[in-house]
Amino acid sequence: MTAPHDPDAGQGSPGRRRPFPGRRAWTRIGLAVLVLLLVAVSVDIALLAGRVDEVAVELGADDSDGRTWVLVGLDSRDRLPGGADPAAFGTPEAVPGTRADAVVVVHQTDAGTRVLSLPRDLLVIRDERRTRLTLTWQGGPRETVDVLCSIGIAADHLVTVDFAGFAEVVDAAGGLTVDVPVPVRDPGAGLELPRAGVQHVDGRTALALVRSRHPQHLVDGAWTPVPVDPDGRASAAGTVLSALVDAVRGSLVRPWRLQAVGWATTGALTVDPGTSVTDLAALAGADLSTVEVVPSDHRDGAVPVALPTAGTRAAIEAAGLTCGG
Repeated sequence: MTAPHDPDAGQGSPGRRRPFPGRRAWTRIGLAVLVLLLVAVSVDIALLAGRVDEVAVELGADDSDGRTWVLVGLDSRDRLPGGADPAAFGTPEAVPGTRADAVVVVHQTDAGTRVLSLPRDLLVIRDERRTRLTLTWQGGPRETVDVLCSIGIAADHLVTVDFAGFAEVVDAAGGLTVDVPVPVRDPGAGLELPRAGVQHVDGRTALALVRSRHPQHLVDGAWTPVPVDPDGRASAAGTVLSALVDAVRGSLVRPWRLQAVGWATTGALTVDPGTSVTDLAALAGADLSTVEVVPSDHRDGAVPVALPTAGTRAAIEAAGLTCGG
């Protein structure tokens, strides 16, 4: 298998308590944006519905056996947060196209809701060749949906969010309050937090925390690289999500901010033509607090891969997911 240079091949944790980026970072971001949408709907459903863009893929949703949502965090460099330094992201020429930086599946039934996080580097079959799940989006959303079906996941609804959308939602909510255990920086992600402790960050900094792959700590006056920890970014994303939800809840008593949150959230999402704002509101009202990571055999390297195992298929089946045919 061959794969292009991956700008985020390394992974690490910027804190001993691992409060920041996780391998499920975009997973958490997608869920956070959906939670925000529930608040947005209460502002002006008709106006906000017109702001949600559509992705060109027809799914033929069949909700008779429950709803299966596929949430995708996209990493296109074509639309960066306002004022962002392109050097911290890479230009569209240096990092062309768009990848599925995170894929989360939400399966809703009368019995409850299951939320699965798929490794972005999971090896799947595309055109009779093995490739990583993240790269299937380069062939378009239809290709990603079809590949998911091949491993037992039938998408009824599709929702995507990009870098800029996340940063805009954070700013609309008034920023995030985070606890930084040690000073941390990551020049490649545009992250620079030279002091430890509780502090307030804007959307660009929150995104940098989520995207950080090669963090450094300030130790005895010197910036020191953090040892690679493949699982370090997982708990980090949970902290960022928690801070974002707290910020949005604070907007409920500030009508001017609530309107801004609703406006930013609906502008951040792209959905399939069969998904309405009402559908999204129903999803946002579900219990999305528990995310199960689909097991795989993770192999580090210049291009990391996650090999599917018997546990991969078992986890998908245990969640009640199936894709017939």
